Amino acid sequence: MVSVRWTGAAGLEFTHEGKTWLIDPYLSRIGKMTLFFGHPQPDREKISRYLDTLPGKLQAVVVGHTHLDHVLDVPEIVGRVPVPLVGSGSLETLMAAHGMPGRVTVCKERTRIDLPGGAAVTMIPSLHGLVLFGRAPYAGEIEPGQQPPLKASAYRHGPVFNIRLEIGGTSFLHVGSANLIDDGLEGQTCDVLFMCMPGWKAIENYHGRLLSRTRPKIVVPFHFDDFSAPLSRDFTAPPVPWLSKNRFLKRIAEEAPDARIVHPALFEPMVF
Repeated sequence: MVSVRWTGAAGLEFTHEGKTWLIDPYLSRIGKMTLFFGHPQPDREKISRYLDTLPGKLQAVVVGHTHLDHVLDVPEIVGRVPVPLVGSGSLETLMAAHGMPGRVTVCKERTRIDLPGGAAVTMIPSLHGLVLFGRAPYAGEIEPGQQPPLKASAYRHGPVFNIRLEIGGTSFLHVGSANLIDDGLEGQTCDVLFMCMPGWKAIENYHGRLLSRTRPKIVVPFHFDDFSAPLSRDFTAPPVPWLSKNRFLKRIAEEAPDARIVHPALFEPMVF
């Protein structure tokens, strides 16, 4: 059995037999004023508290793309816990800017990479969702030679990947932005699909194309929290506006009637 916690934004934490793997960990939840006008920096206190309470020994970190809400905290995390880091060349540029060149296993598309602790990951080429007036925000690669802290706009998304993670005989697919490349997902079925919500209405037949190719047994909608808002005492956050969540869930039921839909709560374990 694998225990999974949604940690906010596109962040997922997987734990199996005392070992933990992270995808897109983002704990800092930088406020809107700093996002728009400042130079965001990781909240080291939040990151320390989180790492101190991990349910297992950290094995690896995997990153799907290099927008701020996916990578801001990554240099701080792997600087403290020197585990393997898998991602794109854009992520390698960011790590080099933080004085940690050569830390990234730069992935090759659709190539299976063995991770410590018995897990494996396959990085599937994808596209970013059209979440800003019909466009993908901050497109392109992170530019080399910049000195942190960076503006939010400097966190260009780079190559975008959907992440297929295999742990303990269960396959998980992390779709961290609401878009896909149809050919890239051919043959990439999964047991559990984590399905990004924001921007879904801008992608033609997002549900049908994704669900018909991946054929999940379980679908978990996620990345619907306002990641610029702090968590309340009961670990909740307001949702991103205008998501039409009920329509989103209805489309899942229509396109994958045999799949079970699991509604995640922040930091609440889900066991698969």
